[in-house]
Amino acid sequence: MEGDGLYCQDVDECEHNSTLPNNCSSQALCLNTNGSYLCRCNDGYQGDGFLCDDVDECELSTACSNNMTCTNVPGSYSCSCVLGNVYNEGTCISEDSCLNASDVCHPLAKCNTYQGSFYCQCTEGYKGNGTHCWDINECEQLQNQLCPPSSYCINTNGSYVCDCWEGFQDNGTNCEDINECEMGNFTCPDNSSCTNTEGSYNCTCDSGFSGNHSLCLDIDECSLGLIKCPNFSNCLNTIGSCICECWTGYQGNDTKCEDIDECLENSTCPEHSTCVNTEGSYQCLCEAGFFRSTDLCVDIDECRENHTGELCTNGTCMNALGSYYCDCFTGFWSNDSRPATSGFCVQLPRGPSCKH
Repeated sequence: MEGDGLYCQDVDECEHNSTLPNNCSSQALCLNTNGSYLCRCNDGYQGDGFLCDDVDECELSTACSNNMTCTNVPGSYSCSCVLGNVYNEGTCISEDSCLNASDVCHPLAKCNTYQGSFYCQCTEGYKGNGTHCWDINECEQLQNQLCPPSSYCINTNGSYVCDCWEGFQDNGTNCEDINECEMGNFTCPDNSSCTNTEGSYNCTCDSGFSGNHSLCLDIDECSLGLIKCPNFSNCLNTIGSCICECWTGYQGNDTKCEDIDECLENSTCPEHSTCVNTEGSYQCLCEAGFFRSTDLCVDIDECRENHTGELCTNGTCMNALGSYYCDCFTGFWSNDSRPATSGFCVQLPRGPSCKH
């Protein structure tokens, strides 16, 4: 006990750092009591607790079974089978026990010797008591824990295999998506593009085409009214698209068509004509004194066209390019106040005449 005399409490001599250490043997157990302690020898030892001696269990005839050798160790003992025997549940039997077990164990089981006897154990992938064994369906028991994502678990006799889904391939550890578009393992129709998807691929019709996985047809944007062309143009469908084509005599693009002024762009009007631009075209107007003949402007022979002789009086009508003049008879002159000393009469608006 310890305290101040007024209050006293028990000292646990069995504690490691006790103020009153015990004198128990190192092979004994210290048991604290009120005001004192007890020493008790451990199993395999004997004595008063302060002094404990090893018990030689091998001296006892019941320590080990037949066909065993007893070996004493401090505080205990061990039994080992003699040569040619194995231990089995407390006794030793011949190592050749499995030679006679072929009719006992199932064909899918193996015989094991243990401690002088034998037992039947179903091989890996099978379950049972050894005399009856049946296949373990690992796929049902462990479901998705055995195989990687994107694969099937297929049970086999005594085992299982993992098979990648269609569109996936085994890379050694996982099932990875097959890019059919990059590998060329796809079938898409003309005028379409291959787009890879997880485990498969899609065929998408190109712009300007419509259809499905097996056929893509040209969209006639013009007949469907999908395109609004500018004025003075026609919508012309093309393979996969369309164009806005300006009418003849117009030029521009898909948003605007403007009249071409052919007269400013080297028109093909003939000589002695004037080019006149029109909306979407042009005209070639022959000059005065000329008439249109096919693609030419031909001089009008005023003298020949007028057979009455009204063009020239007292003179002879002489045709000129684009006009005519009067050649006065001898003794006559032009009435435009210019003497016809050379015999040439100048054309007047109403036609010249000659007077005596």
